[in-house]
Amino acid sequence: MPSYPPAYMGYVGYVKIADRGLRATSCELKLTQAIEKPEVVSSKFDYTVYKLGPKEVGGTIGFPAVLETGGADSTYLIPYLWRSAVERTTSGYLKTRFLSQVKYTSDNAGFKFNDCVINTLKFTVAHSDLVSMEIDVVGTNREQFIAQNTFLDFTQRNARAITWNDVVLVVQTSAGGSMNGTWIRNFECNVNNNVERFYTLNRKLAPQDIAPKLREITGSLTVMGRNTIVSELALANENRCYETSNIIFGYNVFGICNANWGVKLEGCIFEIEQMSLKNDLMESTINWHSLPGGDATEHFVVDNIGIYDYKT
Repeated sequence: MPSYPPAYMGYVGYVKIADRGLRATSCELKLTQAIEKPEVVSSKFDYTVYKLGPKEVGGTIGFPAVLETGGADSTYLIPYLWRSAVERTTSGYLKTRFLSQVKYTSDNAGFKFNDCVINTLKFTVAHSDLVSMEIDVVGTNREQFIAQNTFLDFTQRNARAITWNDVVLVVQTSAGGSMNGTWIRNFECNVNNNVERFYTLNRKLAPQDIAPKLREITGSLTVMGRNTIVSELALANENRCYETSNIIFGYNVFGICNANWGVKLEGCIFEIEQMSLKNDLMESTINWHSLPGGDATEHFVVDNIGIYDYKT
Protein backbone atom coordinates (compact mmCIF):
# COMPACT_ATOMS: atom_id res chain seq x y z
CA MET A 1 0.00 0.00 0.00
CA PRO A 2 1.31 3.50 -0.79
CA SER A 3 2.14 5.77 2.13
CA TYR A 4 0.12 8.98 2.13
CA PRO A 5 1.06 11.98 4.28
CA PRO A 6 -1.17 12.75 7.25
CA ALA A 7 -3.06 16.01 7.77
CA TYR A 8 -0.13 18.19 8.78
CA MET A 9 -0.79 21.37 10.72
CA GLY A 10 1.34 24.40 9.95
CA TYR A 11 1.81 25.60 13.52
CA VAL A 12 4.67 23.14 14.08
CA GLY A 13 6.72 24.90 11.40
CA TYR A 14 8.93 27.92 11.80
CA VAL A 15 10.49 30.87 10.00
CA LYS A 16 14.03 32.12 10.61
CA ILE A 17 15.76 35.19 9.21
CA ALA A 18 19.54 35.16 9.53
CA ASP A 19 19.13 32.50 12.25
CA ARG A 20 16.76 34.80 14.12
CA GLY A 21 13.41 33.22 14.76
CA LEU A 22 10.14 35.10 14.50
CA ARG A 23 6.57 34.25 15.45
CA ALA A 24 5.05 34.60 12.00
CA THR A 25 1.39 35.11 11.20
CA SER A 26 1.99 34.38 7.51
CA CYS A 27 4.85 33.29 5.27
CA GLU A 28 4.57 33.29 1.49
CA LEU A 29 8.30 32.93 0.82
CA LYS A 30 8.66 30.36 -1.96
CA LEU A 31 10.23 29.40 -5.27
CA THR A 32 8.03 29.98 -8.32
CA GLN A 33 8.36 29.40 -12.04
CA ALA A 34 5.82 30.40 -14.66
CA ILE A 35 4.99 28.10 -17.57
CA GLU A 36 3.90 29.91 -20.73
CA LYS A 37 2.36 28.45 -23.88
CA PRO A 38 3.22 30.38 -27.08
CA GLU A 39 0.62 30.34 -29.81
CA VAL A 40 1.94 28.56 -32.89
CA VAL A 41 0.35 27.16 -36.02
CA SER A 42 0.76 23.38 -35.75
CA SER A 43 -2.37 21.92 -37.40
CA LYS A 44 -3.75 21.18 -33.90
CA PHE A 45 -6.43 22.87 -31.83
CA ASP A 46 -4.40 22.45 -28.61
CA TYR A 47 -1.26 24.24 -27.51
CA THR A 48 1.77 22.21 -28.57
CA VAL A 49 4.66 24.36 -27.26
CA TYR A 50 5.49 25.40 -23.72
CA LYS A 51 8.15 27.76 -22.40
CA LEU A 52 9.88 27.68 -19.02
CA GLY A 53 9.94 31.00 -17.19
CA PRO A 54 12.67 32.22 -14.85
CA LYS A 55 12.91 30.83 -11.33
CA GLU A 56 12.04 33.45 -8.74
CA VAL A 57 12.63 33.25 -5.00
CA GLY A 58 10.55 35.70 -3.01
CA GLY A 59 7.48 36.40 -0.94
CA THR A 60 6.11 38.21 2.07
CA ILE A 61 6.45 37.36 5.76
CA GLY A 62 4.12 38.94 8.30
CA PHE A 63 4.56 38.96 12.06
CA PRO A 64 3.69 40.97 15.17
CA ALA A 65 6.42 42.83 17.01
CA VAL A 66 6.87 41.07 20.36
CA LEU A 67 8.91 41.58 23.52
CA GLU A 68 11.49 38.81 23.54
CA THR A 69 14.53 38.72 25.83
CA GLY A 70 16.70 36.03 24.27
CA GLY A 71 19.59 36.42 21.86
CA ALA A 72 18.02 35.49 18.52
CA ASP A 73 14.55 36.95 18.79
CA SER A 74 12.26 39.75 17.69
CA THR A 75 13.65 42.33 20.12
CA TYR A 76 16.85 42.23 18.11
CA LEU A 77 15.17 41.12 14.90
CA ILE A 78 13.34 44.40 14.29
CA PRO A 79 16.46 46.61 14.35
CA TYR A 80 18.25 44.01 12.25
CA LEU A 81 15.48 44.01 9.64
CA TRP A 82 15.36 47.81 9.57
CA ARG A 83 19.09 48.10 9.02
CA SER A 84 18.90 45.39 6.36
CA ALA A 85 16.19 47.37 4.58
CA VAL A 86 17.84 50.82 4.62
CA GLU A 87 21.61 50.50 4.88
CA ARG A 88 23.45 50.64 1.56
CA THR A 89 26.99 50.84 0.33
CA THR A 90 28.31 53.86 -1.55
CA SER A 91 27.63 51.89 -4.75
CA GLY A 92 23.94 51.57 -3.86
CA TYR A 93 23.94 47.87 -2.92
CA LEU A 94 22.19 46.72 0.22
CA LYS A 95 24.81 45.99 2.85
CA THR A 96 23.05 42.93 4.28
CA ARG A 97 22.24 39.61 2.63
CA PHE A 98 20.88 36.83 4.80
CA LEU A 99 19.71 33.24 4.83
CA SER A 100 15.99 32.55 5.25
CA GLN A 101 14.74 29.19 6.54
CA VAL A 102 11.22 27.84 6.43
CA LYS A 103 10.13 24.58 8.03
CA TYR A 104 6.69 23.27 7.13
CA THR A 105 6.01 20.07 9.10
CA SER A 106 7.40 18.21 12.10
CA ASP A 107 8.79 15.26 10.14
CA ASN A 108 9.40 16.83 6.75
CA ALA A 109 12.35 18.76 5.36
CA GLY A 110 12.30 22.50 5.10
CA PHE A 111 13.88 24.90 2.64
CA LYS A 112 16.74 27.37 2.74
CA PHE A 113 16.43 30.52 0.66
CA ASN A 114 19.90 31.89 -0.05
CA ASP A 115 21.30 35.41 -0.57
CA CYS A 116 18.10 37.14 0.52
CA VAL A 117 17.58 40.89 0.68
CA ILE A 118 14.62 42.96 1.85
CA ASN A 119 12.65 44.40 -1.01
CA THR A 120 9.96 46.11 1.09
CA LEU A 121 9.37 46.62 4.81
CA LYS A 122 6.13 47.80 6.41
CA PHE A 123 5.65 49.03 10.00
CA THR A 124 2.03 49.66 11.01
CA VAL A 125 0.22 50.40 14.24
CA ALA A 126 -3.38 51.33 14.91
CA HIS A 127 -5.10 52.42 18.10
CA SER A 128 -6.13 49.52 20.37
CA ASP A 129 -4.02 47.11 18.32
CA LEU A 130 -0.55 45.60 18.17
CA VAL A 131 2.44 46.66 16.08
CA SER A 132 2.43 44.67 12.83
CA MET A 133 5.35 44.22 10.48
CA GLU A 134 5.63 42.75 7.01
CA ILE A 135 8.68 42.23 4.85
CA ASP A 136 8.94 41.21 1.22
CA VAL A 137 12.04 39.10 0.68
CA VAL A 138 13.88 38.43 -2.60
CA GLY A 139 16.51 35.68 -2.88
CA THR A 140 18.57 33.93 -5.54
CA ASN A 141 17.89 30.21 -5.05
CA ARG A 142 16.32 27.56 -2.83
CA GLU A 143 17.71 24.32 -1.43
CA GLN A 144 16.17 21.61 0.70
CA PHE A 145 17.50 20.80 4.16
CA ILE A 146 16.59 18.67 7.14
CA ALA A 147 15.02 21.13 9.53
CA GLN A 148 15.62 21.15 13.26
CA ASN A 149 12.89 19.66 15.39
CA THR A 150 12.73 22.64 17.75
CA PHE A 151 11.09 25.90 16.78
CA LEU A 152 12.95 28.72 18.48
CA ASP A 153 15.39 28.89 21.36
CA PHE A 154 13.47 31.44 23.40
CA THR A 155 14.31 31.97 27.04
CA GLN A 156 10.57 32.12 27.70
CA ARG A 157 7.73 30.21 26.07
CA ASN A 158 5.41 33.20 25.73
CA ALA A 159 5.91 36.88 25.05
CA ARG A 160 3.83 40.06 25.06
CA ALA A 161 3.10 41.72 21.75
CA ILE A 162 4.15 45.35 21.40
CA THR A 163 0.93 47.33 21.42
CA TRP A 164 -0.10 50.88 20.56
CA ASN A 165 0.58 52.14 24.10
CA ASP A 166 4.28 51.20 23.72
CA VAL A 167 4.69 53.26 20.54
CA VAL A 168 6.49 56.59 20.47
CA LEU A 169 5.56 58.88 17.58
CA VAL A 170 6.60 62.50 17.03
CA VAL A 171 6.32 64.77 13.99
CA GLN A 172 8.78 67.69 13.95
CA THR A 173 7.90 70.24 11.27
CA SER A 174 10.21 72.64 9.48
CA ALA A 175 7.93 75.48 10.62
CA GLY A 176 8.89 74.79 14.24
CA GLY A 177 5.73 73.03 15.36
CA SER A 178 5.45 69.42 16.48
CA MET A 179 2.76 66.81 16.93
CA ASN A 180 2.92 63.64 19.00
CA GLY A 181 0.85 60.50 19.16
CA THR A 182 -1.77 62.01 21.46
CA TRP A 183 -3.96 62.84 18.46
CA ILE A 184 -2.73 60.18 16.02
CA ARG A 185 -4.85 57.03 15.65
CA ASN A 186 -3.02 55.12 12.91
CA PHE A 187 0.54 55.21 11.55
CA GLU A 188 2.26 53.41 8.69
CA CYS A 189 5.79 53.47 7.32
CA ASN A 190 6.87 51.71 4.11
CA VAL A 191 10.37 51.19 2.74
CA ASN A 192 10.58 50.05 -0.88
CA ASN A 193 13.98 49.18 -2.37
CA ASN A 194 12.55 48.24 -5.77
CA VAL A 195 14.77 45.14 -5.93
CA GLU A 196 15.16 43.67 -9.41
CA ARG A 197 16.37 40.25 -10.57
CA PHE A 198 18.99 40.29 -13.32
CA TYR A 199 19.33 37.29 -15.63
CA THR A 200 22.23 36.49 -17.95
CA LEU A 201 23.15 33.83 -20.48
CA ASN A 202 24.73 31.76 -17.71
CA ARG A 203 22.79 28.60 -18.63
CA LYS A 204 20.69 28.95 -15.50
CA LEU A 205 17.05 29.77 -14.92
CA ALA A 206 17.99 31.50 -11.67
CA PRO A 207 19.10 35.16 -11.67
CA GLN A 208 22.79 35.94 -11.83
CA ASP A 209 22.31 38.70 -9.29
CA ILE A 210 19.69 40.80 -7.53
CA ALA A 211 20.10 44.50 -6.85
CA PRO A 212 18.04 47.37 -5.44
CA LYS A 213 17.10 50.44 -7.43
CA LEU A 214 15.94 53.83 -6.17
CA ARG A 215 14.65 53.62 -2.60
CA GLU A 216 11.23 55.01 -1.73
CA ILE A 217 10.14 55.74 1.86
CA THR A 218 6.48 56.64 2.29
CA GLY A 219 3.71 56.33 4.81
CA SER A 220 0.57 57.78 6.28
CA LEU A 221 -0.88 58.92 9.58
CA THR A 222 -4.49 59.33 10.60
CA VAL A 223 -5.34 62.00 13.15
CA MET A 224 -8.45 62.92 15.07
CA GLY A 225 -10.17 65.86 13.40
CA ARG A 226 -7.92 68.18 11.41
CA ASN A 227 -4.50 68.93 12.86
CA THR A 228 -3.46 72.35 11.65
CA ILE A 229 0.22 71.89 12.55
CA VAL A 230 0.77 69.46 9.68
CA SER A 231 -2.19 70.46 7.50
CA GLU A 232 -1.16 74.11 7.24
CA LEU A 233 2.43 73.02 6.61
CA ALA A 234 1.28 70.95 3.63
CA LEU A 235 -0.79 73.79 2.25
CA ALA A 236 2.33 76.00 2.23
CA ASN A 237 4.63 73.50 0.51
CA GLU A 238 5.11 75.87 -2.43
CA ASN A 239 6.55 78.51 -0.09
CA ARG A 240 9.64 76.41 0.71
CA CYS A 241 12.51 75.36 -1.55
CA TYR A 242 13.35 72.29 0.54
CA GLU A 243 11.94 70.39 3.52
CA THR A 244 13.53 69.66 6.90
CA SER A 245 10.60 68.08 8.73
CA ASN A 246 11.23 64.82 10.61
CA ILE A 247 9.17 61.84 11.72
CA ILE A 248 10.39 59.90 14.75
CA PHE A 249 8.79 56.59 15.60
CA GLY A 250 9.56 53.43 17.53
CA TYR A 251 8.67 51.84 20.83
CA ASN A 252 9.74 52.27 24.44
CA VAL A 253 8.60 49.92 27.19
CA PHE A 254 10.36 51.90 29.90
CA GLY A 255 13.24 49.56 30.63
CA ILE A 256 11.27 46.31 30.48
CA CYS A 257 13.13 43.67 28.45
CA ASN A 258 15.50 46.42 27.27
CA ALA A 259 13.19 46.77 24.28
CA ASN A 260 13.73 50.34 23.14
CA TRP A 261 14.08 51.07 19.45
CA GLY A 262 13.46 54.07 17.27
CA VAL A 263 13.86 55.61 13.85
CA LYS A 264 14.28 59.19 12.73
CA LEU A 265 13.19 59.87 9.15
CA GLU A 266 14.47 63.15 7.76
CA GLY A 267 13.31 65.32 4.90
CA CYS A 268 9.61 64.50 5.23
CA ILE A 269 7.14 66.12 2.84
CA PHE A 270 3.45 65.97 3.74
CA GLU A 271 0.53 65.81 1.35
CA ILE A 272 -2.66 67.78 1.89
CA GLU A 273 -4.91 65.86 4.27
CA GLN A 274 -7.77 63.72 3.04
CA MET A 275 -11.10 63.98 4.89
CA SER A 276 -14.55 62.50 4.47
CA LEU A 277 -17.83 63.24 6.20
CA LYS A 278 -19.55 60.29 7.85
CA ASN A 279 -21.61 59.36 10.90
CA ASP A 280 -18.53 58.47 12.89
CA LEU A 281 -15.43 60.00 14.42
CA MET A 282 -14.06 62.82 12.29
CA GLU A 283 -10.59 61.85 11.04
CA SER A 284 -8.11 63.07 8.46
CA THR A 285 -5.41 61.03 6.75
CA ILE A 286 -2.07 62.58 5.81
CA ASN A 287 0.27 60.83 3.41
CA TRP A 288 3.97 61.59 3.68
CA HIS A 289 7.24 61.00 1.82
CA SER A 290 10.75 60.91 3.27
CA LEU A 291 13.66 62.04 1.09
CA PRO A 292 16.72 61.63 3.34
CA GLY A 293 19.16 62.17 0.48
CA GLY A 294 20.75 58.72 0.32
CA ASP A 295 23.67 59.49 2.62
CA ALA A 296 21.75 59.90 5.86
CA THR A 297 21.41 56.26 6.92
CA GLU A 298 23.30 57.05 10.12
CA HIS A 299 20.31 59.15 11.18
CA PHE A 300 17.81 56.32 10.86
CA VAL A 301 18.47 54.78 14.29
CA VAL A 302 17.61 56.80 17.39
CA ASP A 303 19.62 55.36 20.28
CA ASN A 304 17.40 56.68 23.04
CA ILE A 305 13.82 56.84 21.86
CA GLY A 306 12.78 57.78 25.38
CA ILE A 307 13.92 61.37 24.94
CA TYR A 308 11.00 61.83 22.52
CA ASP A 309 8.50 60.13 24.77
CA TYR A 310 5.66 62.50 25.63
CA LYS A 311 4.37 60.19 28.40
CA THR A 312 7.41 60.70 30.66
